[in-house]
Amino acid sequence: MVDVHGEWVNGIQKFRLLADLVSHVVGVAERDPSGFLVEQGLLAGTEEYFAKTHVLKRTYPDAEADHPYGWMEDGVFDLLEGDDRLYRWETEADLLEATEALP
Repeated sequence: MVDVHGEWVNGIQKFRLLADLVSHVVGVAERDPSGFLVEQGLLAGTEEYFAKTHVLKRTYPDAEADHPYGWMEDGVFDLLEGDDRLYRWETEADLLEATEALP
């Protein structure tokens, strides 16, 4: 979304416009910094967006001790995983490899 310049007062409107125009929506989820939660709600709650969504979810070695994502995010991840549209990565090299699996 950063690549689309302009004075956007409402980031949700910008997100929806871009999601309407593209053939695939790809989100990158990380523990910190966050900020993906609102977009995840739109993706999961809008059938046309959800059908074209893929998420690259960062995993962490300490995930058992420190659960990195909230229950709302985990619910969306579970839905995407059921449709084989959730890709896990831990390192930057893993992220680059995961992007190769995207359509």
